[in-house]
Amino acid sequence: MAIDHETGMAHYLARLIGQIGTVAFPDKDRTIVRQHMLDAIAAGFIGCRSEAFLDLAKLCAKLKRGCAWPGSGPHRINPTDAGMIWAFAINASVFEDGSREGACHPAAAVIPTTIALSEGKTWDLIDKSIIAGYDVMVRLARSGNPEFTRKGFHPTSITAPFGAAAAASAISGYDLSRAQNALCLAVLGSAGLMSAFRSGHSQPLQVAWAVRSGIAAALMAGAGHSGYSRIFEEGFFPAYLGQEPDPPVDHPLEHTYAIKGSYLKPYPGCRHLHPSIDAFGKILKDNRIDPTQIEKIQVGTYKTALETEIHELKSRGDAYFNIPYALAVRAVLGKNDWDAFDEKHFTNARLIELMNKIKVYVDPEVDGFYPNQRGSVVKVHTVNGNTLCERVAHPLGEPENPLPASVTREKFREAAGPLLSKKGMDRIEGMLEVSGPCEPPHSLFEAVSENRHAM
Repeated sequence: MAIDHETGMAHYLARLIGQIGTVAFPDKDRTIVRQHMLDAIAAGFIGCRSEAFLDLAKLCAKLKRGCAWPGSGPHRINPTDAGMIWAFAINASVFEDGSREGACHPAAAVIPTTIALSEGKTWDLIDKSIIAGYDVMVRLARSGNPEFTRKGFHPTSITAPFGAAAAASAISGYDLSRAQNALCLAVLGSAGLMSAFRSGHSQPLQVAWAVRSGIAAALMAGAGHSGYSRIFEEGFFPAYLGQEPDPPVDHPLEHTYAIKGSYLKPYPGCRHLHPSIDAFGKILKDNRIDPTQIEKIQVGTYKTALETEIHELKSRGDAYFNIPYALAVRAVLGKNDWDAFDEKHFTNARLIELMNKIKVYVDPEVDGFYPNQRGSVVKVHTVNGNTLCERVAHPLGEPENPLPASVTREKFREAAGPLLSKKGMDRIEGMLEVSGPCEPPHSLFEAVSENRHAM
């Protein structure tokens, strides 16, 4: 369906939000939504550990009533601030979900918004607001993928205001006019640069501020304020893309809804690392190779993965974008968990030795399938002359290779364990029981505030 240029993109997206609100989603779809929610909360418990997160939280005015965040204890803040710091925590983890269609991380924008605005809302409304937020954000990000990145813009940051505004509009029950105005006003808060990753610890600020802007835009629309109806056609796309959106925002998604086409991560780090990790991991599992037996490793990937590679390791954030490091820790430490990317490993002589044996290049066949497939081909050459090869088209966590709910539960418990009691974790995991007696959303989201050790 071509967009009616008399009404525009914002009108189409606002109408989409309203249509999603009328759908009776089956339990299997709602289970997907809840798994992404639990995954995002797990990511939040990881990202809240950074000094930058704590300093950002200090800037938020504390209230007697309001929203909680991981380990907040008795402190509460207003919804716009809550969306901001939840977004920072989730994105800072580099462990949140993502969309290969849009090359963006919708959980970092949409789920903070629903948490922040959850008071008095039902699970049905929460689920639909998340579905609507993902659809709007992914459609807009997809329309410039991979050109947004190649032009130096961070797709998650520049589209996060729209995911937040869409989710806020859905959860607030906005009519077509107010939802459209929320999206148009959200454009005013769109900004984000790939170069921000050169200072990885502060990069999530651009996502956090974008989400805060999106929530504020929706609240302003709810108060009756309007935005220019053709700001996407005449402002956003000319500025960020320099051309017509391709594909158009109304082009069908790969899956019925964007969240059903979004992936979940089994380990942290940029998603561009994961297919290579999976391929190399299978080689190690099937052959039990000692790192000293490896002569060299060749990694064939797609162009965007190579373009986003950070070669010099100065911090954890750099390691999240370094394929040789990710493979070396898998071989030497036997893992790719949160600890594996810690700076304390950067001086490990065995790691450094193996990293120097790894060459990453663009494989034309692999690159030809991007972005529909994020694949990798890994060849391990051993000192005794053997060559071991493994190819991955869809890393673990993609819709074609789904992540079991049990892995998400384990991820959440490992992340939240230092702050929450078993009872608290049990309460939050209750969101996965879509057909059972789950607690009201706001009550459950308050459970994250438990703090076994004062922050």
